[in-house]
Amino acid sequence: MSPLNEEPSLAMDMTLAIVELYFDTKGNIEKKLGDLANVAIGYWPFYIVPINDNNAYLLEGKGLYSEKIKTRIDPTKIPVLSTFVDEGSVDRFLVSIDKFVSKSEGFSGFDREEKKIDGLIPTSAFQNYFVHLFKNSRALYFDTWFALDPSISETAVKYAHEEMLKIFDDEPIEIMKKQQEGLDELCEKWVAKLDDMLTNQEQDPVQSLKNKGAWQFPELAGPVDSMIEKLKSQISDIRSAGRDEQVKESINLADQAIATTGDIDGALEDFRKNLKNLDDKITQERNGIDSDRKSWQNDIDSIRKIQERMRQAVKGFEDQEATYRSQFLEGRTIAFKTDKVVTCGLPSFLFNFLRKGKQETTVLAPVILDEVSTFRKTPFQEPKGYNDYEKLIEGWFTKPQNAYEVQNSIKRADIFSLPNLKIDISNGFDHLLDVGYLDKKKHNEIRNQELHKLFTPGKT
Repeated sequence: MSPLNEEPSLAMDMTLAIVELYFDTKGNIEKKLGDLANVAIGYWPFYIVPINDNNAYLLEGKGLYSEKIKTRIDPTKIPVLSTFVDEGSVDRFLVSIDKFVSKSEGFSGFDREEKKIDGLIPTSAFQNYFVHLFKNSRALYFDTWFALDPSISETAVKYAHEEMLKIFDDEPIEIMKKQQEGLDELCEKWVAKLDDMLTNQEQDPVQSLKNKGAWQFPELAGPVDSMIEKLKSQISDIRSAGRDEQVKESINLADQAIATTGDIDGALEDFRKNLKNLDDKITQERNGIDSDRKSWQNDIDSIRKIQERMRQAVKGFEDQEATYRSQFLEGRTIAFKTDKVVTCGLPSFLFNFLRKGKQETTVLAPVILDEVSTFRKTPFQEPKGYNDYEKLIEGWFTKPQNAYEVQNSIKRADIFSLPNLKIDISNGFDHLLDVGYLDKKKHNEIRNQELHKLFTPGKT
């Protein structure tokens, strides 16, 4: 409530409206506006629409406002796992799911569905004022008033509500979770396959070569044995030739024996080379076994990291949606419990003035005082949105095409001659003086001069 500590009442609200009128006209209400002919309370239509058990949002009933609002993430913009996966090999699989998860991690850039909502009040406009006024529980003052019919139909409200509810639609979250489940299934399949390869891998390089049919130990015994036998025979022949003193034959046989010795050396050298090649092949096979084992284990680690990234992406997506929803509730709704749409109205003061034979309407919204001060040029310190709301209703009430309907409604609901109204307003000015809202000079000018002039009946 305002620091005036007054319960909402017609007299006090009317008093504050006249004070505002006084400052707006620089102390010359009658001179600038004319003779007051009629005063009425008109109610501007609003819908209060429940969004959950404790909160509701507001739709301005005449549809003079509208706003585009982003609701849920467009489900068609969420990455689909099946369009990424390539299982041609583990390397191709890893590359493909990395691309998928990278897209999923970009959830903050997913497009949201956007709809234009008729009647939705921009947060920069008078929603704050409405909430302030509404929370102060200003009830209808009395039976003499008139309410404007809303221009937005119940069907339009229902459509708007269906769009607003999309903000709380869990379908995009469920789609992301389904994609994660599909990724986990594929990853577990590949991990099981790699685990099986690790478990069943032959780690003995010799046995591994044998299993591959690539094991061949070099042959040596046969050729060398025959050449040694041949060398023995040649040496025996040399001895026989020597005993028989056949020099030429001995020389010839000796040359043959030397040649045979060379053949044996060559065979042994080839054998040594073959053994070395075989040893190198065993080393290569052992390195290959170790490399495969390390690669498979690295692949498993890579798969696990990608799975964890996807889990974090889904959690981040859920957190983002929770924040988006809480921000909507905080910035767009009021605490209000209802299970159905409620139609309500905000009061406005409508003054019909007569000036030079012409009737004109002045519109003022109820003043809510957040601060009392006599040190400013004008003591008003209205909440954010007050001027926006007042301009909105003034623009509609004073449009030429609405003038006939409005002025006739004001006359039908006229409270100008309400018993004791002038006395109650006069007492209201005294109270404003007592609490320091008005100084003595302004109190005297408004109460003793302007109020008297205002309540001298004009001619309708």
